[in-house]
Amino acid sequence: MTDFTVQDPASDHDDLTALEAARILGVSKLHVIDLLEAGELDFHWVGSDLRFDVADVAAYKAGREHRDTEELVAV
Repeated sequence: MTDFTVQDPASDHDDLTALEAARILGVSKLHVIDLLEAGELDFHWVGSDLRFDVADVAAYKAGREHRDTEELVAV
């Protein structure tokens, strides 16, 4: 068995790219773009690059997991 550590991109900085946010959320980069277009995920620009705050992504993920749990309980 091989031991390895997966480094969390959030540990190095406070801004995430769309790809980093997608990996944390377990969705595609295009879905992250859909979320920002729908106003569900806050973003900001760094020059011409799209960025997401780690805290915003974590809050969205926690809220989504909470909603998913409630939906399972209601079924």
